[in-house]
Amino acid sequence: MRRRVSTALSMGAREFGRTPLLLALLAFLPVYIIGVFVWLVPDTSVPVTVDGTRVTVAMTAFAAAYMTPVAVAILSGIVGLFLVQSSQMADDRLRLAGYRAGELVVARVGLLAAGTLVATTASLAVALLSFSPEAVLAFALATALGGLTYGVLGVIVGTVLDRLPGVYVMLFTPMVDVLMFQSPLATDSPGWTAALPGHFSTNALMEAAFTSGSSLDALAAAGGYLLLLLVVSVLAFYRTTMVG
Repeated sequence: MRRRVSTALSMGAREFGRTPLLLALLAFLPVYIIGVFVWLVPDTSVPVTVDGTRVTVAMTAFAAAYMTPVAVAILSGIVGLFLVQSSQMADDRLRLAGYRAGELVVARVGLLAAGTLVATTASLAVALLSFSPEAVLAFALATALGGLTYGVLGVIVGTVLDRLPGVYVMLFTPMVDVLMFQSPLATDSPGWTAALPGHFSTNALMEAAFTSGSSLDALAAAGGYLLLLLVVSVLAFYRTTMVG
């Protein structure tokens, strides 16, 4: 089974390599979203609410921390979208060759995790040039959880939308979710925003960035949300690849 999954992984990676737009986004988008935003903000301090506590942080540090989940969510969401769409023909061939559903699912989840790791690493490299989080490991983990959540969401979107509309959805959804509804600058967000994909991971990320308190509860909640969404995406992937 390990060899068969490895073969499916390598085939999927080659499909990604034939997508220059995705490779360009992975290299360019973190610098554009995080680096340029940090460069444009004024050199001042801003009060933010993190885990119910009001703290004052440098605007450049806030911009670097706050734009990191946006960049990772956009990149990972597009990776998930491209993954499910570019893998369909390859998976049809593998299914005819005798591959089981579980082997294909494991291969695609592994490829999604690898793509999210690249997006997370690229974004963290830019963000950490601008500020030092209070808890670096928790900050990185929260970033990866947010990326995986949106990567899985990209898989779901890719099963119902074509590539162009799907890319628009995965470009604008993280901006609306994180920038508008998860902002620590807001003092009274509507309760329903807690159901959005970026809620728990963004909370965990901001706690790790600017407080010395534990973000374990927020990280656990982000992990639970990811697992629920992963179940939905596996069912959608199975229906599209193995039944459709």
